[in-house]
Amino acid sequence: MTDTRQGQSFHMIVTGLMVALGLIIPFATAHGFGLPGTVLLPMHMPILLCGLLLGARYGLIAGLITPLLSSVLTGMPPVFPMLPIMIVQLGGMGFVSGFLRHRFRLPLYVALIGAMLSGQVLYGLMFEALLLAAGAPIRALSVSAAITTGLPGLLIQLTLIPAVVKSIEHVRAQKAKSETSQLDDLISEARRMLKAGEASCVVIQNDKIVYAVDGRGVSPLLNLYQSAPEQMKGAYVVDKIIGKAAAVILTLGEVRGVYGEVTSVAAESYLKTHGIDVRYGICVDVISNRGGTGICPIERSVLHIDDPREAVDTIIESLETLRRNAM
Repeated sequence: MTDTRQGQSFHMIVTGLMVALGLIIPFATAHGFGLPGTVLLPMHMPILLCGLLLGARYGLIAGLITPLLSSVLTGMPPVFPMLPIMIVQLGGMGFVSGFLRHRFRLPLYVALIGAMLSGQVLYGLMFEALLLAAGAPIRALSVSAAITTGLPGLLIQLTLIPAVVKSIEHVRAQKAKSETSQLDDLISEARRMLKAGEASCVVIQNDKIVYAVDGRGVSPLLNLYQSAPEQMKGAYVVDKIIGKAAAVILTLGEVRGVYGEVTSVAAESYLKTHGIDVRYGICVDVISNRGGTGICPIERSVLHIDDPREAVDTIIESLETLRRNAM
C-alpha cells in the first residue's frame, strides 16, 4: 500500500520533469539555435520517454499537458490549428508508448516505433478533422510534409530515446538490486534476534532496525500501531508468528513487507491482497493456541473479517476478554 503511494508520487514527479523538459527543450532549440520545432520535434522526446519509462497513464498526462502549457506560456504551438493537433498527437504517442511497453511487454524499439507511427496517424486524422471543420485551408503541414520536414527529429528519436531509456532502466535495476541486498542483510539480523530471544518483533525502516520488542501474540504489533504508527509506515516487519490478526494490523500500519518465521495461509493471502510483500520460514494452515489444542482465539475472532479496521477493533475486544477471563 505504502509502496504503491510512493511509486505514484515518484511517477508524478518524473512526469512533471518530463513536462518541464517538453517546455524547455523546444524553447532552447528555437531561440538558441534557430531551429523550428517541425524539424527536430523536441517536444516529442520527453513525452515518448515518459510513456516508455512510466506507462500509458503518465505518458498520456504528459502528452496532453505539455503542448497546452507551452502554448499558454510561449505562444507555441499556436492555439489554432496546431494546439489541438499536438494535444491529440502527443497524448496518443505518450499513451501508446506506455501501453505497448508496459501492458504488452513489447521490446523497446517496437514500442517506440509503434508510438511514433500512432503519432503520425493521429496527426493526419486531426488535420483532416480540422480541415473539414474550418471549411478552408489551415496553416499546418500535411502528414507527408510533416514527416519529410521532421525526418531529423524522427532519426534523433530512434537513436537517442532507446539509449536514454536503457541507461535509466539499468540504473534503476542496480539500485533495486542494492536495496534488496541490504534488506536481506537486515532481515537476517532480525531473524537472528528472534532466534536468540532478544525480540519477538523487529521493525526495519529507512535501512535500519528502528524497533525491537519481546512479547506474546499480536500485542507487540498492536501496541506499536496504537502508540507509534509512523514506525510501521513503509517498514519491513519481522515477527515470530504472522497470522491473520497480525496481518490486519500490519495492513492498517501500511507496512511494505513482512517476514514471519511462522505464517498462516490466511495471513499470506490477506497481505498479498493488500499489496504487501510476504516472506516466511514455514507456512501453516492455521495459528494454533498456546496449548496446541485448536486455533488461536484471536485468530478465530478475525477469521471471517476482511475490513482491517473492524478486525483490529475485534482484536482489541478479544484481548480484553481474554485478560478479564484470566483474572
